Amino acid sequence: MSIPRHTVDEIRARTDIVAVIGATVTLRRRGSSYVGLCPFHNEKSPSFNVVPSRQIYHCFGCGAGGDVFGFLQKTRGVSFVEAVKELAASCGVVIEERPLSPAEKATVSRRNDLYGACEQACKYFENTLVVGRDGQAGRDYLKARGVSLDTARKYRLGFVPEGWNNLENHLRAEGFDSDTLFKAGLVKKNERTGSTYDVFRGRLIFPILDDRGRPVAFGGRVLPGADKEAPKYLNSPGTEIYEKSKVLYGLSFARNAVQRRDRLIVVEGYFDAVSLWQAGFEEAVAPCGTALTAEQLEAVRRLTTRVIALFDTDEAGINAAMRALDLFLAAGVEASRLDLPGAKDPDEYIQKSGAAAFEARLGNTEPLMELVIRRTIEREGSSPEGRGRTVERLAPMLRKLEGPTRSATMSRVAGWTGIPEPEVERLVGRPARPLEEVESRPAWSPGGELAHLLWLVVHFPAEMRPVLDSVDPDIVTERATVIQALARLVDGEALGEVLTWAQADDPDLARILARAAAKPDLYRLESVLPAARGIVARMQLRQIDARILAINREIHRCETTGDKSSYLSHARELAGLYAQQAALKHTSGRRAGPD
Repeated sequence: MSIPRHTVDEIRARTDIVAVIGATVTLRRRGSSYVGLCPFHNEKSPSFNVVPSRQIYHCFGCGAGGDVFGFLQKTRGVSFVEAVKELAASCGVVIEERPLSPAEKATVSRRNDLYGACEQACKYFENTLVVGRDGQAGRDYLKARGVSLDTARKYRLGFVPEGWNNLENHLRAEGFDSDTLFKAGLVKKNERTGSTYDVFRGRLIFPILDDRGRPVAFGGRVLPGADKEAPKYLNSPGTEIYEKSKVLYGLSFARNAVQRRDRLIVVEGYFDAVSLWQAGFEEAVAPCGTALTAEQLEAVRRLTTRVIALFDTDEAGINAAMRALDLFLAAGVEASRLDLPGAKDPDEYIQKSGAAAFEARLGNTEPLMELVIRRTIEREGSSPEGRGRTVERLAPMLRKLEGPTRSATMSRVAGWTGIPEPEVERLVGRPARPLEEVESRPAWSPGGELAHLLWLVVHFPAEMRPVLDSVDPDIVTERATVIQALARLVDGEALGEVLTWAQADDPDLARILARAAAKPDLYRLESVLPAARGIVARMQLRQIDARILAINREIHRCETTGDKSSYLSHARELAGLYAQQAALKHTSGRRAGPD
């Protein structure tokens, strides 16, 4: 599908880029811009800027930048067309439909069918639980667990009774074919008999929603008294629209509370998240049947760097917390663990002790690093050899710490193990270098003059047009994409449109344009023309300087060979070049006279 440029421009103009990005990244106002932690690389100090007046974002740490469409493409993995259509729907712009290619049609149709099947399955489960005659067992179970029907409706909880084909028959009646139901992870086939059956049977259903609030998968909890061989929880397999390693259960409900409270509570189970939300702790989420992953923590870090992990208090939960620490450190997230005495998990604690007691416990968390240090010391023992092994085991994690946190942790390890702090430092070694320091240079890194010229064109395109119209583009740069970007900007094309194009054709140029747009105060209006003429003059001077050098070589050759005719011709050209050089040095601010 091809969307007219004027339609894209209108959607961009109507869209509040701060609101869109603010749904993913916690932003705080700073002057005329908004800043937050970059969602594309790990950082502890915010260098990610959103500039509403320019409708762009830019990170001064990693160089990522672009417009609102590009942001959705990078954070959600959608295509440009999908990003435009999503924003069009939210701002009331009607898109003129144009034909898709056969391959595009097939992909869009297949994904729409999967989303549609999951949505209809969710509605079936919901209706069965809330009003269905077959849902009484599910309603009774929720009541016993202290979950109200209002909470169930909020989370779109559902129920499916026993029976091999309840859901399949319902969805087939709704018009979905078997292939779609298989690909959505709702139905399986018995390879021996060829018969089909529902994946979820006789279970309370927890829909798993994507960041747009669409059901993409399900978790099913077996009820008490069911077949003892049946797994307690059953989860959807991965599909084209669902990767469990990237999704956190309840994040679409928790997002606002996380940003408001600047913390996220990570629990192990679906019921824990639901129970905490009902008790007023709306910032609770849970992994979807997996251990925490780097992808899930990346989504968390965009919202907050403060995480409280409520792992179960049994040995398995402690081990899970210790394994997760490395992921938290890699993600740049400050993780603490909350102990809940007298309860196995948050749901049980809330039921026994209430919300006030839980809030009180939140003020008594233990840094996850301290838990790991303490448990490692307990395991390795207090002998000299055991204390040495403790430091060896902790070293890979300790190397990831920086600044005051590293110093304080090293001191604590030294105090607990009895090993002098300098020796601990020696055994651990140097801290890992930040990503910004080890990142390779981009393929194209322009000189300062070209970067300043780009800044002037981004911020003052009308004023820069007469300057650039009088200049040979080859003097500015040999890079065709830069020349094209300059021409498009002075012709009045929107920066966001140019960025979208540059991101596809020249990502390094796109980063520099976004960086320029994010620096609003490099030049004032009255300085634009003198600055631009000075930059262009210096570019012209480099070309003249190179020609003067070449002519002087030719003159030297003529003196050696006795070629008087060529000597006089080169001498006349050299005199003219020196005159141009003197005039340009006056304009550029360089000292006049031959170099």
